[in-house]
Amino acid sequence: MIEQSSTIESWAFQRAHQIVVHQGLSLVDAAQSLDHKRTSNNTYALRQAISDCLLEALKHGLGRPGGDEVRQ
Repeated sequence: MIEQSSTIESWAFQRAHQIVVHQGLSLVDAAQSLDHKRTSNNTYALRQAISDCLLEALKHGLGRPGGDEVRQ
């Protein structure tokens, strides 16, 4: 059970890092430039990345017994 938890935590950390690096930094850059259109687009992209990540976790059964296999 501890190994499963570690795998899930490692996957979640990697995905969160990817999302922040790609979508989060783009959003920050757009907001600092006071570019409303880019800020809106990047806000949507960040929301979509988080949503996709959650759906991926559900698809692979994370958090359920026997559902710790996640493809990198």
